[in-house]
Amino acid sequence: MASNPLHISTSIPFEFELIAVPGDLTDLVNTFFSIRTEPGTIEETMPAYSAQVIVYSEGSGKLITEDGTTYLSETVSCMAPLMQAVPFTIEGPARLVGASLTPIGWQCLSGMPADEVNNCTVPASKVFGEKTIAELEELASNIGDNDAQRIAAAIGNALHDCRPNLKKRHAGFVSAVTGWLSSELNPDLEELYRRVAVSERTAQRLCRRYFGVSPSRLVKRYRAIRAAMLLANPELPQAMRDEILSAYFDQAHLIRDIRRYTGRTPRALKDESFVQDTLDPDAHGTAARILR
Repeated sequence: MASNPLHISTSIPFEFELIAVPGDLTDLVNTFFSIRTEPGTIEETMPAYSAQVIVYSEGSGKLITEDGTTYLSETVSCMAPLMQAVPFTIEGPARLVGASLTPIGWQCLSGMPADEVNNCTVPASKVFGEKTIAELEELASNIGDNDAQRIAAAIGNALHDCRPNLKKRHAGFVSAVTGWLSSELNPDLEELYRRVAVSERTAQRLCRRYFGVSPSRLVKRYRAIRAAMLLANPELPQAMRDEILSAYFDQAHLIRDIRRYTGRTPRALKDESFVQDTLDPDAHGTAARILR
């Protein structure tokens, strides 16, 4: 991240709201969300989150990857899974509604392997059909005070329509991996191989396809983000802090991983910022169940 140093803005007012996911979409969507910002520029660092679909009715966004590539938002923007934290900017006033997708949701929608397409945005035309894009653009251009739910529902309908693309055997594998990740802060790798009904080689391949990395690297990413969620809580008991530290070799290891995957140091996690609100465990589906 040193190649793209970015000041984290805290002075621009914003609103961040989670929108509940219908029960029949929880395997495809972690959460829906609505964001509003006042005029001005918000400079932030997006943690290594799952794929996102974001509909801009006002304002614009920009994502900057480690190699300096800049991706500009469309009205309907699709962000592939992030393997590490990346700088991003929102130009306000902005209003956007989006969906944080599960690995299964992204695969159903895009068919793009996470180990081949990541740390970037993808043109909406490669993810959605023309009819869905036109519907979302129409909703965005005529959004009212209570229309965030309508946009979320339209994204949900598009995901529903792509269910035939779901491979049940792969869905079972991803469910097993998610259950393993949510079992404890630092789950044992051998326990994963005991849980999945495939060979270790196949588990490695499917993990890279759906999560972007091997199981051992996946643990590091999820552990760092979940540690960040906990450390962002100013009332976190000391016993829980000690448990977090015990999952790392030392404090320097903790700081390095949290910085790589969230763009922050542990101390900065308590600072008021746009992304701090996104560290709410309720925004991260079943893999964050252990934190609730």
